[in-house]
Amino acid sequence: MTHTSAFLFTNESKDFLRTVGLARPDGELYTNQRKKFREVAAMVEQLAIVSMKITKRRTVAFLDCACGKSYVAFALNYILTRKLNRSVQIIGVDKNPQLIHRCIEAQRSLGYENMEFHAASIVDFVLDKKPDVTYCLHACDTATDEAIAKGIVSGSRFIVAVPCCQREVSRKMRRHLLTPLTQFPLIKERLSSLVTDAIRALVLSAAGYKVEVFEFTSSKVTPKNLMLRAEKTRLGDKNALKQYWRLRKLFSIEPKMEEYLVWLRP
Repeated sequence: MTHTSAFLFTNESKDFLRTVGLARPDGELYTNQRKKFREVAAMVEQLAIVSMKITKRRTVAFLDCACGKSYVAFALNYILTRKLNRSVQIIGVDKNPQLIHRCIEAQRSLGYENMEFHAASIVDFVLDKKPDVTYCLHACDTATDEAIAKGIVSGSRFIVAVPCCQREVSRKMRRHLLTPLTQFPLIKERLSSLVTDAIRALVLSAAGYKVEVFEFTSSKVTPKNLMLRAEKTRLGDKNALKQYWRLRKLFSIEPKMEEYLVWLRP
């Protein structure tokens, strides 16, 4: 169990775990939620690391894209405010109004007044203030692209994304030099996932972010364990943009990201 997992699983935290649906009425984790708990703890740990780079003199604003049931948002709020004494504001956005209603009920039950939830698409959601950290955990397919684009456009200092279901490039990947590889469906699926996340990393670099790509937790916890962690450090990287265009041309694709970031277009 990591330090974050230990912080999240105490007698004090059981009320929050029950309220968000990770634990039974007696406070013990549901058997089928144990991997989810470990995944959430690993994500929160990375977000906590990022938040430590932001001054303690002000409130840290987080934007949770495609928040779903907001396990990460609630766990992050608990860890940062109750254990690390940080002042935070967390905004969750998801296009599913039923899930947002559930999140609002949990937020009110827990008395977390520093959280808010909105039913909206990521790209259309209007922010009142610039987020310090924009993140998403397993936002399906192009929802990850929306989250990354929202972070870039809003001027977020940090963007943390764990992609999922990278189908878009796979659908568009038809005529290219590596067709001997992609004639095999499983290899095509894996290659398209790598290409998709390489594209995302290059886009972040081109937008002026320093990007790290790594496994944030064990593949036994989740096979979708690749994380893109980016920090805005410069105006932009023209070489990264050129590499993006080269990758785009190699696979004859037009990534969805170009709809959200028009400066990517050739």
